[in-house]
Amino acid sequence: MKWFRLFARWVKILVGRSYYHQPQRLGKAFRPGELAGYFNDLTKKTRWVGSVDKEGIPVNILADGRRVYFPTTIVQKALGHWDEWLLTNDRAHKEEFTKLCRWLLARQDEPGGWPIWQNLGLPTPSPYSAMTQGECISAFVRAWKLTSDPAFAEGAKRAFDLMCRPIESGGTAIIDGENFFLEEIPVVPRTSILNGWIFALFGLYDLWLATEDEDVHRLFMLSYNTLKQHLQEYDAGFWSYYDVLGHLSSPFYHDLHLYRLRALAMLDNDSVITDCLKRWIAYQRSWKNRARALLTKAIQKLWNPGEVVIIQ
Repeated sequence: MKWFRLFARWVKILVGRSYYHQPQRLGKAFRPGELAGYFNDLTKKTRWVGSVDKEGIPVNILADGRRVYFPTTIVQKALGHWDEWLLTNDRAHKEEFTKLCRWLLARQDEPGGWPIWQNLGLPTPSPYSAMTQGECISAFVRAWKLTSDPAFAEGAKRAFDLMCRPIESGGTAIIDGENFFLEEIPVVPRTSILNGWIFALFGLYDLWLATEDEDVHRLFMLSYNTLKQHLQEYDAGFWSYYDVLGHLSSPFYHDLHLYRLRALAMLDNDSVITDCLKRWIAYQRSWKNRARALLTKAIQKLWNPGEVVIIQ
C-alpha cells in the first residue's frame, strides 16, 4: 500500500495533476516595482478540492490520518485569490483573500511565525519556514494596502523579523560572513532549497515596496547577492538541483526554477541570473537532458523515497 501510494503520488506530479504540483508561471498581474500581482501564478491554488472546516478554511490530511491546518497551503490559496481579484474584479476573490489573511493573522504566534515542521514530523532546530514566512509577508502587505488595517502591517513586520533571525535564535536564516541564506527547511548544515529561498526573497521585496524601509531593502539585497554568488551550486550540468545536497529537480521544480529566475531577471536583469536562465532553458529543451533528468530523479526516489506526509 505504501509503494502504491508513492507511485500514484509521483504519477500525479509528473502529469501535473497534483494540487501541489500544477504548473506555476509568472504571475499574470506581476509588475516589478509595484505592489500589484504576486510574482508567481498561484491562481490554480484557488481551486481547493480537499477538506475544509466550517469557515471554509482548507484542512490538510496527513498520512497518519491527522487533520491539520498547513499555513503554506492557506497563504498560497490567498495569494491566488488576490491575483484572481485583480484579473477579474470578482468581489468573491477579494473577500476570500481577506478572509484567509485574517485567519493567518489571528494564528500568527508570539514570535511572529507559523510553526509547521512539528506537525510534519521534521525535528528542525527552528519550527518555521522562510518560504511560508515570506509568502505570508507578501499576502499581509497586500491585505494592508487593501484594507488599511495596520494589524496587517504589524503582522508583516513581525514575520519579517522572525524570518531574518538566525536559526540558532529560532529564525530561518543562516548568516555566514556576508552570506545571508533564507532556509525553507532550517537545518544545519544548510539545504538551501532554491524555490523556497526565492519565495522568501520576494517576501522581503514586497515588504520593501510597501514600506520603503531601507533595512528591509538592505537584507533583500544581501540575500539576493548571496543567491547569485551560490547559484552555480544548483547547476547539475544538464539540469537544475532542487537544493545544495545534490537532489535533482523533478520536471515540475525545474520548470518552477525557470519562472522564478525570470521573475528575478525582471527586477535587475543581472547577467548571473540571465545567463543561468538561458542555460537551464537549454537543458529543458534537450530531450536527452529531460530523459536523463527523469531517470536520475526516478533512481533517487527509488533509493530514498521519503515519506508521504500530506495525502490531501
